[in-house]
Amino acid sequence: MASGLPDDLGFTPQKVLSWANGYLVIGVDGELQKLSTEYEAIDSFVKPFPMSIGNATIIDEKLIATWLDSELLLARMAAIDLNSKLVQGVDRSELRVRRTIDKALHPASSSWSHVLDAEPLALDSNTTMFAFVLWKKGIYNMTHDAHEIWRRKEPQWKQLSKLPRAQETVKVIFKEDMLEIWSRGMGVNQYDLETGEILSTEVVDSEGFLLDVFNSGERYLLQMNDNEVVMLEGRNIVLRARLSGPISNAFWSEKKQGWFLIGWREIVFLSINRFSKITLDELPIYYDNIRKIALFNDSKWRNIELDEEE
Repeated sequence: MASGLPDDLGFTPQKVLSWANGYLVIGVDGELQKLSTEYEAIDSFVKPFPMSIGNATIIDEKLIATWLDSELLLARMAAIDLNSKLVQGVDRSELRVRRTIDKALHPASSSWSHVLDAEPLALDSNTTMFAFVLWKKGIYNMTHDAHEIWRRKEPQWKQLSKLPRAQETVKVIFKEDMLEIWSRGMGVNQYDLETGEILSTEVVDSEGFLLDVFNSGERYLLQMNDNEVVMLEGRNIVLRARLSGPISNAFWSEKKQGWFLIGWREIVFLSINRFSKITLDELPIYYDNIRKIALFNDSKWRNIELDEEE
């Protein structure tokens, strides 16, 4: 970091997760790289399993992730202890000859791993449990060490039953005492964390279909089709905005009372009173609004100063 910026990663990043001892960067081909709180590399990056990572969350200092290979029709869910050194896994060629469950290969140094027989659609966790949805299988709520608490059938909404893919799960969100599931057609179900009982079911009235949901308390940012984002407070729409392209991540700033959006060759600050953005030549993956640095898909870090003041 002689230049004041973290070193290049050496692979194409997809997302950055924070955890107790720093950060974890996930690459588009399943690479994992631990970083310190100062974004310094901890050991070299590895690929624990030769598949891309679809969903990922961190609980109890363990990464819980899903690996999916659409060509080979293979999927895994596993936990990797981030306090241990990350280990390189097998080559992809070995997956082609180990197709039966009893001979199945798993991510290297995983504390547990399971073969999935359906596509994982969404995954989230709190401090003690995690939940996920499997396509046409259902909702599963699990302890941190993968013991089942409850399972329920996939969410359904009568109002959406005749719309193609409208009931497909887009997001799972842990709230303080409930689990919230959003669908592509803006259906929202809430479940009791301990029993799985449905607490409420509704469809949010909005045009378009849902691609992703970002949440902080009662504030939501919805990524819709046609590059539109929608700000909610509770279930009330307070703002709509159209961006240059899709967003890869977003986070709420309590201090600024607005959302930072990592978009398509742009980083945006959006609040009820302000819209500001900086246009970029590369695709940003992650933005630190305190240190004013961003990680891009060419594996490089750059200084980014976004004017989000009134």
